[in-house]
Amino acid sequence: MRKATKRAAPVANVLRVRMYRVGFGDFFLLTVPSPDGPQHILIDCGVHAANIGSMPDCIADLCDVTQRKLALVVVTHNHADHLSGFATHDDVFSTFDVGAVWITNRLDPADGEVVRQRHRIAAIASDLALQFQLRLRLGLDDEAADVARQALAKVENALGTGFGVAGGVNAMALDVVTRQFRNAPPVFYYEAGDAPALPAALRGVIDAEILGPCPKALADDFGASDDKLAQYFAAAARSGASGSERFHPFERQWPATANDYWIGAFRPWPTPAALEKALRNLQPDAEVAAAELIDSTLNNQSLVILFTCRNRKLLFVGDAQWGNWAYWLYGKTVRGKPPGISERAREILASVDFYKVGHHGSTNATPIPVVGALPVNCAAMCSTETGYPRERRTYGNVLAKTEVPRTALMDALETRTRRKLVRSDWIAAGEAPASPEAKAELAQLPAHFSAGDNYIDYVFPD
Repeated sequence: MRKATKRAAPVANVLRVRMYRVGFGDFFLLTVPSPDGPQHILIDCGVHAANIGSMPDCIADLCDVTQRKLALVVVTHNHADHLSGFATHDDVFSTFDVGAVWITNRLDPADGEVVRQRHRIAAIASDLALQFQLRLRLGLDDEAADVARQALAKVENALGTGFGVAGGVNAMALDVVTRQFRNAPPVFYYEAGDAPALPAALRGVIDAEILGPCPKALADDFGASDDKLAQYFAAAARSGASGSERFHPFERQWPATANDYWIGAFRPWPTPAALEKALRNLQPDAEVAAAELIDSTLNNQSLVILFTCRNRKLLFVGDAQWGNWAYWLYGKTVRGKPPGISERAREILASVDFYKVGHHGSTNATPIPVVGALPVNCAAMCSTETGYPRERRTYGNVLAKTEVPRTALMDALETRTRRKLVRSDWIAAGEAPASPEAKAELAQLPAHFSAGDNYIDYVFPD
């Protein structure tokens, strides 16, 4: 890692958001002006799938800019792509002075039910990881293998595996942010409606309203709901087979192998082996659904914060999906076509000056009504990664219209904000080259945006 030993040039006492370029993950530094000079808020620090190897340089820049002093650290939820940097660079973070730590209350170790749920999720995710690893060794066709690979990445993201850290990088990261900062700051666990305790350096400088996750008492209603009609989503369930090859497996009480059947029964499969391969390709479906449920459950636990500084509103939503959004947009679960958002939600969204695009621009975040409710002068940032080569995206499928980031959503946000949406994957960093399209975007960044070696900045106009 590049050591940050020099003293960086003084940071301007302005309101600024820095989005680091780490790959598929979130790493944001919010700098706020104060009478005592700029104060810094770190919101998540992680990368997982499509790690481009730029995290060490980004951590070094964080050290240079903040001189290892953070007024506040925010941990939105329990996914490696938001946590891993704390663990992989624990030696650096142990030298930081921090004013306070805010974490989603779904990670509160003092809450017995929360702890039990985390253990249940971890047990299921561990079993799923083994199932996907086994299936990927069975010689699946390209499409089925890609589905299994992406599902495996999701459960590994929940477990924090793949970083060579015993016990998982997520558990180690939580230990770092709750116990290993140099000065042992207070740690708070929040949900919607809580009044957050600002550290001394931020009092009178910035305000914060906690919008999500929903109260734990309502988690069964909002915790993992996923209303596709209200999202930029247009994909049917994919079975791994199509057309005349689609079929339902036999019931479990009628066990059989292909050798038990007359060869003519296997049309359009020419041999028993061909049928068994088709069956194997179908097998991941139940496990894929379980991986999706774990992923959406943890995403819906995201801490959603509306900051107010100098009359500017900044909305950071972590990886909130439909359940998290539905709680404060509608105040109730929604099935089918959603009703109009509440007056309070409309008031909040209409006031937003900056929006951190949820869940890396995924199809299951940023409901359609939200885009239309944002003001046209709003700026937006999306930390995302298409994957390299581009035809093998990190998550999703272009043909199924589930690609990440979702093209329709990006287009809608660009239109709504009058092209004041920027993406981290426009920057060449680490092992990720910049495409000609990305270079063109960087060459014409909107006003008040600027790019560095490993980041894009937005400085709020006066």
